[in-house]
Amino acid sequence: SQATSQRQLAISISAFPSQSDVDVPLNLCLILDYSGSMSGKPIKTVKQAAIELVDRLKPGDRISIITFNHHAKVLIPNQDITDLENIKRKINALKATWGSTVIGEGLKLGIEELGKGKQERISQGFLLTDGENLDGDNDRCLKLAQLAASYNLTINTLGFGEDWNSDLLEKIADAAGGTLAYIEHPEQAIDQFSRLFNKMQSVG
Repeated sequence: SQATSQRQLAISISAFPSQSDVDVPLNLCLILDYSGSMSGKPIKTVKQAAIELVDRLKPGDRISIITFNHHAKVLIPNQDITDLENIKRKINALKATWGSTVIGEGLKLGIEELGKGKQERISQGFLLTDGENLDGDNDRCLKLAQLAASYNLTINTLGFGEDWNSDLLEKIADAAGGTLAYIEHPEQAIDQFSRLFNKMQSVG
């Protein structure tokens, strides 16, 4: 129910790690599912939310973006915040395509890109997906999440769609020290991003 999802959201936000006394630069990676099950409103809202998040980054922060469907690719390699317009153009150009979903491939590339910018930064990955996954890839996802945690890389999961795989996304977030939130209505993604982002940026 919506009330339940709001409670989960409140728990997720309160559990989100706050920063120390110093405003430490961020190293963010967005891992975006653009498979067929995300077509229509979900992918559109994910794109809007990703652009809003990018707009909030400050000089000294780093960004990388991974996209995946039946294979994964690095859309934006780990880089300083310099060419925001180019980054936003690439996000806007994303279109959901048909085919199976391999979340593990997206996670693997996301961890690799986060690892390139982790020096003296808070590293946070955001996996945006309905959790529909190729059979046999779930165990690999959990091993990758554990690997991320061992490198001090946090992976947060945002679930979309009525048939989202809450079990898998919760396990990924738990293993990688992150938080899980279910976006019951896709337009909530923008607000969820903002609240998590503000929590990350909060001082003290």
